[in-house]
Amino acid sequence: MSTSGVALTMRKGLRYRVVRVVLGILLVVVLLAGTVVGGISVYFSSVILQVIHYLPTYSLAVTAVGVDTVTLQRTAETQAPGVFEIDWPSGQAIVGPMTTSDASTVTRQLLQMTGPLSRGTLSYWTRRVYSGGLKESLGLSINEVQIKGQLGMMPAWFVPGKLATWVILVHGQGVTREESLRVFKPLAQLGLPLLAISYRNDRGSPASPDGFDHLGDTEWQDLEAATQYGLVHGAQHLVLYGWSKGATIVEAFLHRSANARSVQAVVLDAPILDVRATIAYQAQERAVPEIIARSAEVAASIRSGMNFDNLDQLHQRQMRIPMLLFHGTNDTTTPIAVSDAFAQAHPDFVTYKRVPNAEHTEAWNAEPQEYDRELARFLRMAGV
Repeated sequence: MSTSGVALTMRKGLRYRVVRVVLGILLVVVLLAGTVVGGISVYFSSVILQVIHYLPTYSLAVTAVGVDTVTLQRTAETQAPGVFEIDWPSGQAIVGPMTTSDASTVTRQLLQMTGPLSRGTLSYWTRRVYSGGLKESLGLSINEVQIKGQLGMMPAWFVPGKLATWVILVHGQGVTREESLRVFKPLAQLGLPLLAISYRNDRGSPASPDGFDHLGDTEWQDLEAATQYGLVHGAQHLVLYGWSKGATIVEAFLHRSANARSVQAVVLDAPILDVRATIAYQAQERAVPEIIARSAEVAASIRSGMNFDNLDQLHQRQMRIPMLLFHGTNDTTTPIAVSDAFAQAHPDFVTYKRVPNAEHTEAWNAEPQEYDRELARFLRMAGV
């Protein structure tokens, strides 16, 4: 072989070796990237599946207390319009609209109180109203009952009423039956018996077998147990009422339970009508890349057995049961665009109320009297 031929062969061999090295490096990079993305996705899938119990954090300072006003630190929450509650270790208070504010504080009406409140008290702001000792001020006979579910006994509150249509109330993720107390009085005034339920993974209820939150995909069975309890104890018809994840549970029940035939009307507040869209929305709010959010959803589905397609009400056939849907325009947890699309797709049976300036599940808080009027009006129109 000539000298030029040998040189050409050497150059070709060198190119091949360089290509192999580069391909090897790219393969390692891809594998490392895949491992990193996979690890992050599993982490975020754990966030999706995590059982949450929100606990009060007493960090909101009371700066002054008047005869009928309370002054608090100025925050985004304490500036919200409407009626809310503040809790502290020795009591609770219901606070109304703001009366004055400055750069660092807001003063609001003080409507009810269960214990002494003084300047310097550290409190907890909550959308729940009538919790703790305030529950007694509703003037209702609220009885503790136990409902036998698939996994065991679950506590519930029962309020008797003269009608044969029961309202079954389903709270959202991480909170308790106290979320439903805001609407006890307007519903009870209509003569409706009330059943505010717990479900798996709630405090006082059995844990799910795998320890995961299934976002309604299995929890609907606990709602089915509650409806069976109602039907056995005299209910002839049912109204289902769900907040946030509670609404997801209601929708899953309607698609899967034989007891759905007894449902006369549905009320949903800030509903999660598409779990996948809600995950994507929350990921965007937290600047989590889309590829991570999608991978986390896949990982969550594999780990839990959930089918997210079954939790997407925009693409499910609906039962055309009269429905009242509330959603706050300032919701940073559940995308209001999904409720907009759902209501637009089903104008024949959905009555839709967009509530200005209301955060997640705060439609009642923002406009309590209007909310109660709309609720009563809808139930009358639905023949309840």
